[in-house]
Amino acid sequence: MPAIIELAKLMWHFTEQADAARIKKLSLPTGVAEQRDLAYIDDGDVMHRLDVYTPMDRTGPLPVIIDVHGGGWMYGDKELNKPYCLYLAARGYLVFNLSYRLVPNVTTDDQVRDVMAALQWIGDHLAAYPAKTDEIYLTGDSAGGMLASFAAALLGSEHLRSVFDAASPNLRLTALALTAPVAYMDEEGLVGTYTRAMWGKDYKQKHTAPYMNLDALLKETTLPPTFLVTSSGDIMALHQTRRAARDLTSFGIGNELADFPTFEGEDLPHVFSVIRPDSKAGNLAIDRMLAFFKRAKEKEATK
Repeated sequence: MPAIIELAKLMWHFTEQADAARIKKLSLPTGVAEQRDLAYIDDGDVMHRLDVYTPMDRTGPLPVIIDVHGGGWMYGDKELNKPYCLYLAARGYLVFNLSYRLVPNVTTDDQVRDVMAALQWIGDHLAAYPAKTDEIYLTGDSAGGMLASFAAALLGSEHLRSVFDAASPNLRLTALALTAPVAYMDEEGLVGTYTRAMWGKDYKQKHTAPYMNLDALLKETTLPPTFLVTSSGDIMALHQTRRAARDLTSFGIGNELADFPTFEGEDLPHVFSVIRPDSKAGNLAIDRMLAFFKRAKEKEATK
């Protein structure tokens, strides 16, 4: 196993401890019903499961949010983003929160296939839920932002689904939201050294190798209107998020970049709105994301 993977495993071990302590301190919303551990691939793997959250005080069909957690492709599961998803559900959304298999047990292109399989399951089962099937939003943060952006790209291209040997979900996205996405996997420097390792030591021989960066995907397909979030303290993905916004604009894809400066005298950390959805800054970022979703839906309705 490459040395960088071994070092990363140690780093993510300490991150897991810190996240557990952080989650315990969060103030969580009430009035949200949970349906847990639904298998989107029936193979007995706990990482092929998802949860569904429904606000109890809402009647009638609800807009849908599907969320993909981060964790550097090596760490976490749906429990990591449960607080964030509960906050989204409390805002009046039907929320799907999914796990996927992790490196080094699989590689990143396997994770893309997992996310596509989850989207296929959701599309096939959406009629069983109080869902607005014409109002579906996909979100992801950090590594999950990469996976969400790649999944959105594959939804729009039969060719890319063939390249990745991925499922063809029966759903259409109204908008996409990427929180500090690391969506350029073949970059120079330290980040690229890490992200290429996620793709596998044989990545150069893979059919997917030409599509490791978001801009390469955009040459083959398009994305729905996209909301992006980064912040002054986002040492992991500030550059990548800004680059994604520029590339979306250059390919004619409507987008909004919420680039938060210092907030009340403090630098906001990587994926601040996901890790602290109960904070003032986190609420503000969520407000802006949901407002973007609403505008995207309204614009779509006028076409």
